[in-house]
Amino acid sequence: MEHTFAMIKPDAFENADEICKIIEGADFKIAEKESLTLTTARAKSFYGEHKDRAFFSGLIEFITSGTIVAMVLEKENAVADWRSLLGPTNSKQAEEEAPDSIRARYGTDVQKNAAHGSDSSVAAEREIKFFFPEFDLTETHRTSQGEEAKEYLMMTVVPSLNKALTTMCKLSPRPSDPLQWLSEYLSTNGTAKSQKPKIFFVLGGPGAGKGTQCDKIVQEFDYAHFSAGDLLRAEVNSGSEQGAMIDGMIKDGKIVPGEITLGLLRKAINGTDKKGVLIDGFPRKLDQAGAFEYQVSDFEFVLFFDCPEETMEERLLQRGKTSGRVDDNAESIRKRFKTFVETSLPVVEYYEAKNKVKRIDATRTPEEVYEVVRENFTVYNSSNLTPTVTSSNSSSSSPP
Repeated sequence: MEHTFAMIKPDAFENADEICKIIEGADFKIAEKESLTLTTARAKSFYGEHKDRAFFSGLIEFITSGTIVAMVLEKENAVADWRSLLGPTNSKQAEEEAPDSIRARYGTDVQKNAAHGSDSSVAAEREIKFFFPEFDLTETHRTSQGEEAKEYLMMTVVPSLNKALTTMCKLSPRPSDPLQWLSEYLSTNGTAKSQKPKIFFVLGGPGAGKGTQCDKIVQEFDYAHFSAGDLLRAEVNSGSEQGAMIDGMIKDGKIVPGEITLGLLRKAINGTDKKGVLIDGFPRKLDQAGAFEYQVSDFEFVLFFDCPEETMEERLLQRGKTSGRVDDNAESIRKRFKTFVETSLPVVEYYEAKNKVKRIDATRTPEEVYEVVRENFTVYNSSNLTPTVTSSNSSSSSPP
């Protein structure tokens, strides 16, 4: 069974019930459904691939103008069948070519075209995770290698190649050897880095000492350090609409939607020239881990600081006296512990089964903990291979 993402846009919201009946009449199962109004920040994140297009501002203004209905549809060949039921993107064209389609019946033009549908299995998975991060896609047919390759090329190679070809065609006189010219142009102006930095996830419960240890790693090994929490708090402090939404979720001890955190992390990683990058406090859910590996980069290993809840709570309450952080209080701390155990610990367990976790006893002094941490990175850097797990002499505590 295949899943796809569907959206009824603001211009057709008053016809949502009728459209849903059409969907179910075409043998789709509506697996998830939610009515909501998109904020400007969230709309820009969803349509981010179009940010440089002339129609972008108008699209954002339209899609945030009223209520939408976001849905997950289930059916064999769901992606293709939903696109067929929608009809051509331009509603005027749909009226001529597919008069019974949804866009022909409820849309008015190319923008106000009633509904949206994912154009590939890859896009469907990404869009479903954006609106329904908890939805289980394990039963969805995996995208073929050919389709994944196409998506990869469209996101990484095609933009630079299009720019190069456009520039070459504007030259007068044009190059006598166009392939040689393209080679020289791309080597000078291509956006791809010669070597990606190595990524290391740093996980542990709140108060386990992740930040302290990351500071020591950065000082000795000259890695970049990006804390998902710090990036989110910086966005909050920026005063943006997205920041206001993040602020409310942090205060409630909730996990911020992965698409937002991924975007902030991607921007930070692309802006560094360090050979290694520590990502502190991410991924916090299994779907975030998968999305990071697919959309951003693979990684070397997870450094997990294992510490009992009682010890972490004591540390956080002490830190809260001077930190000024809104989440360093007893109520938020309890919520954060609960969230970590229920959603983040499964990430550790998943990668531990794949031998990609270095479990560190974080109950010791910072200096003693770092001795174990240093040994792991020293072995890794000397061989440039994932090191054998190094453990301390005493047994690690149980997960909180």
